[in-house]
Amino acid sequence: MTFAGIDVSKPHLDLALVSNSPKPTRLRFPNTPEGRQALLAALAHHNPAWVALEPTGPYHLPLLRLLAEKGLPVALVNPYHLAAFRKAKGERNKTDRQDALLLARYAQVYHEDLRAYTLPPETLQTLKALVGYREDLAGREQAILNQMEAAEWAGSREVLALLQKELSCVKALLGEVEARIQALLAALPEAEVLMGLPGVGPQVAAAVLALLPPELWGRAKAAASYAGLIPEREESGKSVERGRLSRKGPPLLRRKLYMGALVAVRHDPEMRAFYHRLLSRGKTKKQALLAVAHKLLRRMMGRLREYYAGQPAQGVA
Repeated sequence: MTFAGIDVSKPHLDLALVSNSPKPTRLRFPNTPEGRQALLAALAHHNPAWVALEPTGPYHLPLLRLLAEKGLPVALVNPYHLAAFRKAKGERNKTDRQDALLLARYAQVYHEDLRAYTLPPETLQTLKALVGYREDLAGREQAILNQMEAAEWAGSREVLALLQKELSCVKALLGEVEARIQALLAALPEAEVLMGLPGVGPQVAAAVLALLPPELWGRAKAAASYAGLIPEREESGKSVERGRLSRKGPPLLRRKLYMGALVAVRHDPEMRAFYHRLLSRGKTKKQALLAVAHKLLRRMMGRLREYYAGQPAQGVA
């Protein structure tokens, strides 16, 4: 069997193909509509059993959509799993071509465990775009407020007036985006299920549904791993054991879950008791809150699993 790995960057698509042949095939295409079509033709010629990609911001999305639309067996590899595979292989070089080969080797070794990517519904694609845009607008709003404070201290009235106009515009856009997010959440029964939990408001629910792949909904351990909330332990000989989060996956998802954890420890007695138990064991406040965020996400996935179990026509992907 032949397995393909594609490393995606803004300018290039690096393709590696491995099979029983000792020498892999390597090809490079521009990351343009024409280049993607040429890559598709190359894949059709080699007919790989699996095509493996790693998420790379927005740059992999056009290719991913194209491959899924053509019905090719494409899998998105969790960056955490790929990093572990790189370490196990003893790889030291990290280039685009080497990453493509690593993805192909990963598909070759773990092909029985791979899950085929399917395009999410249009509602979820729109929700993801709006959630990201809302975060950008919120960042811009804070930046303007900081600039306004500086302008006030400097006595720059003209600049202050212009900043006030910009702030009004950003606030209006924020309101419109949040209204659209609320409308999309109202159309998703999963959102109502999630928001029944303390600490899960519209922002947390929207981030989870937008940034967590639908095939992970209801799968607590896999969802926590994807979100980068799985602890990693370090121990060597008699040295003190240390633990830290993997921090793989979408940072925005972790930030929203952290916000949810702050609310949960205030309004959920069980979460508050869990939080204080961790503090009594020597954990810092941040470590304890991240553990609460982990627990909150697992609870959310448990709620979804229960919901799907009660829906005969549906099931957890």
